[in-house]
Amino acid sequence: MAEPTTSIADLLEATNRELAGTDARVYRRVGVHLQRTHAAIDELSTPTAAASRSALALLGKGSFQQQSVATLKGLCKQHGIKGYSKLKKPALAAVLEQHGVEPPPRPLERFSKQELIGLVRQLLAGQP
Repeated sequence: MAEPTTSIADLLEATNRELAGTDARVYRRVGVHLQRTHAAIDELSTPTAAASRSALALLGKGSFQQQSVATLKGLCKQHGIKGYSKLKKPALAAVLEQHGVEPPPRPLERFSKQELIGLVRQLLAGQP
């Protein structure tokens, strides 16, 4: 009985399957590398975000009453609240509270000189 011979088409198909398997392994390795790189970048950028949150925490909890009417209207627009254009400050504050909007910290312009000096001292004390 004669041995079956492999055709050129069979050899090409086997070669293509082997190459496809190799490519898939390479793509998986590249994917893992990209995920690790993304995680490392996120980890490096996190301390900056934490530092900015702690700096905002130094400003204290905000109040809608400490904001200008223009700022309150901007918050309404930003959060998609309708029917605010003719409202006055107390009504704007009430609408924002009803929609669960967090009041921003007090503007720096509204701090006294002593308060600003205290903030700068707290920031410098937190630096390594």
